[in-house]
Amino acid sequence: MNDDLLRKLNTCIQCGTCIASCFSGRVTALNTRKIIMEYIAKGRPVKDDDTIWFCVTCYACQERCPRGIPITDTILEARKELVREKGLPGRLKYAFKFLMEQTAYVPAREEHVKLREEFGLPLYHSQFVDEAREEVSEIVRRHIGGVVR
Repeated sequence: MNDDLLRKLNTCIQCGTCIASCFSGRVTALNTRKIIMEYIAKGRPVKDDDTIWFCVTCYACQERCPRGIPITDTILEARKELVREKGLPGRLKYAFKFLMEQTAYVPAREEHVKLREEFGLPLYHSQFVDEAREEVSEIVRRHIGGVVR
């Protein structure tokens, strides 16, 4: 965490607008203010609290923060730090590994590809087109391949 970000985070007045604005926090245990305060206090994200992954990055908290604190951006930075230290958490790790290898969460069956070709239907999805499949795999590998362990 750089000094500019730390100074900005320290301007938080604990008004709770971020929590009240959080759509994910209404249905999950996500508490953006708690995450930010612990991040400030410890200088790094809390490792034992997986609620940071419940943030859907809608930016509602950040847009409504009266102090202009980059809450969502800070959560994203904290996630990056966690991933660098620990890798992706549980199911995300398997999901991205599967996506990197299969290029789709529901891979196309070969017989469906043949039927689409036989009936003259377009191969609209990346899983049907070799170049698109390679591109998806490369994007996933480039951005998170190093952390899928």
